Amino acid sequence: MSTHHRPSSRRAPSRVRAAAAAVLATAAVAVVAVVLPVPATAQAATDDLTWSLAPKDGAQGDSRANFAYDVEPGERVRDVLVVTNRSGAPLDLSVYATDAVSTTSGHLDLLPADQEPSGLGSWLTLDGGDDGTVTIEPGASTDVPFVLRVPADAPPGDHAGGVVTSLRQLVGDGALSVDRRLALRVHARVGGALAPGLAVSDVGVVVHPTANPVGAARATVTYTLANTGNARVVPTETVRLTGPGTSAVGGGEPAEELLPGAVVRRTVQVDGVRPTFRVTADVRADGLVVGVGGGGATTATGTAAGWAVPWALLGVVVLVAAAAVAWPLWRSRCS
Repeated sequence: MSTHHRPSSRRAPSRVRAAAAAVLATAAVAVVAVVLPVPATAQAATDDLTWSLAPKDGAQGDSRANFAYDVEPGERVRDVLVVTNRSGAPLDLSVYATDAVSTTSGHLDLLPADQEPSGLGSWLTLDGGDDGTVTIEPGASTDVPFVLRVPADAPPGDHAGGVVTSLRQLVGDGALSVDRRLALRVHARVGGALAPGLAVSDVGVVVHPTANPVGAARATVTYTLANTGNARVVPTETVRLTGPGTSAVGGGEPAEELLPGAVVRRTVQVDGVRPTFRVTADVRADGLVVGVGGGGATTATGTAAGWAVPWALLGVVVLVAAAAVAWPLWRSRCS
């Protein structure tokens, strides 16, 4: 039997909490297939057709930016998505649920429309009509109820997905189909041991030549960062380059949130590196756990060494040495 989601005395009074401020900025996910992307807000515009999404105020909370739940295996949660038609014509929208993913470049995204979800998206059942669509009159809003059914064997930790609205249109001469999507993120933290983790690997460093014989150079440090734990993490990277007579630091800004299992390739530019033949790059990633209830922090490190040859300075030395040899020879011939 379905039951309403109720607070637990084991946790804080409210079991639906907003994510950290840095994460809420990306609460709404907008994706456009085939053509240019829609801005990542809770409102989509397709020519004169515009609509917006919001969680419905009620038992799960008010003024929410997205859907976030603290749940146990086997639990069911009922909630409602509000879709508002802000255009002057009726809208026929498809509604469905899917998984959220971190791309290899580190951005949060949703699965393509033709790919079946296997994570949290498969836990969601939406009431979008018999054919999975809703029709909304101009200026009107409609409720789309849904149920989150947490599997009895759901692993502990953070799970992410999205509730998607889609408008498919033909453009140009009708030969191109454009799928315009607007979604709100859905997060669930399943009870159990929370084990945040990060791993740094495949570190590489390249020091770029400089034309100034005594000037500092720029270095590019690349590495792979993986979320090896079961919690959503916002990493802050610090890269330090050291060598004979040189020390420079880069990074320091938080990167985009990483979902559990995400693997991304990171690139950091470090200025002020003195090319003194050899440098060592030390990478440190400090991860802050975000989401329902937070949950601590984690750290990972990695290192690599590379050449930092002072080519401009060597060129000057070669010219000076050549001049020192050539000058006496020239003097002897002239005398």
